[in-house]
Amino acid sequence: MQTKTRFSLLLLLCVSTTFFACSESPPEGEEAELVAKVELPKQVPPLKDYGGIGGNFALTDQQGEPFELSQLAGRPLMLFFGYTYCPDICPVTLSKMARVYELLDIGAQEMQTVFVSVDPERDTPEKLSDYLSYFAMQTVGLTGSREEIDAVVKKYGAHYDLNKEPGKSDYFADHSTYTYLVDREGKVRFLFRHSDTPEYMAAVTRQLFADKP
Repeated sequence: MQTKTRFSLLLLLCVSTTFFACSESPPEGEEAELVAKVELPKQVPPLKDYGGIGGNFALTDQQGEPFELSQLAGRPLMLFFGYTYCPDICPVTLSKMARVYELLDIGAQEMQTVFVSVDPERDTPEKLSDYLSYFAMQTVGLTGSREEIDAVVKKYGAHYDLNKEPGKSDYFADHSTYTYLVDREGKVRFLFRHSDTPEYMAAVTRQLFADKP
């Protein structure tokens, strides 16, 4: 209980204060945009076609079961890279996504969130399962061998650096902070920055649900 309490307090602190990106520093003044707003953006950019990145891959989910991204075919998804020991970017991203689901009034059966760990040595399926249980939405957590992870990172044009030091077990990772919006056909259609608000993300994503009342 003490561990969960400490994590909850850390998460609350992360969501209610100013953040810095692991590898993408937001412009000055955009930190304030992380505060939830009522109004939606007046101008919504159209979806794009990132034909050079993305695609199917195979990893292991938080239940220890084989998982292929193609299993989610027919369902939009949001995908991002991170790790469970991330002190700020990852918990904030997951919290913002929970807000996006609320704004769109949808569930995991209509759009799936996918969290790909870049730290497979520490992020076992069990660790991913415990970590993701803190967030109010159903997220697919993925891990695998170093080679498998690197192949997915390359496929999506992402990057990371574990910053390991000899003899030390604790380390922080610098990693891509973009969130990939993927359509029902598995194509990347938008890249969200860490500084983008849930309202902006929901407004852009809503274009994938044009048939939803």
